[in-house]
Amino acid sequence: MRDWKYCPKCGSALARSGSGREIRAVCARCGYVKYDNPLPTTIGLVVRGDRVLLLRRGIEPEFGKWDTVGGFMSGDETAEEGLRREAREEIGLEVDGLSFVGSFSSVYGDTGLRTIGLAFRCSIADDQVIELSGENTEYRWFDLGELPDVAFADVRKALAQLQSARSSG
Repeated sequence: MRDWKYCPKCGSALARSGSGREIRAVCARCGYVKYDNPLPTTIGLVVRGDRVLLLRRGIEPEFGKWDTVGGFMSGDETAEEGLRREAREEIGLEVDGLSFVGSFSSVYGDTGLRTIGLAFRCSIADDQVIELSGENTEYRWFDLGELPDVAFADVRKALAQLQSARSSG
């Protein structure tokens, strides 16, 4: 929201209103209000035993850090459809056995865009070959107890939830 300086309806300067979680941009001229609503994303916790698949980001934000399969949802798809699409795009495979883990808030790198990540535990067949898209430079299976530097807060929270479920289960 920090980039919103002018009203998209009338072009007048926008003022900030509210505080904390209730901040919004308001146009005094026409009354337009831009709320700081989060963008929905998917987080694919692809597991195999006690390991999780992570991808090294080849693009900004957070270039070079590790991330899960997933990404921004399109307006015409469910979270499950979005995750399946992202898996096909990013690793060239279908994910199976989607099980909801939780929803986690974050900010997309240094863009200031707030997101809400919808995390799913899922799997891929053992005999399938991962083919990375240009968004990522490598993939690796990590032990849940020894995770690397992960790119986004929502992904870190989802991985922590997965670790917690493993410990107590």
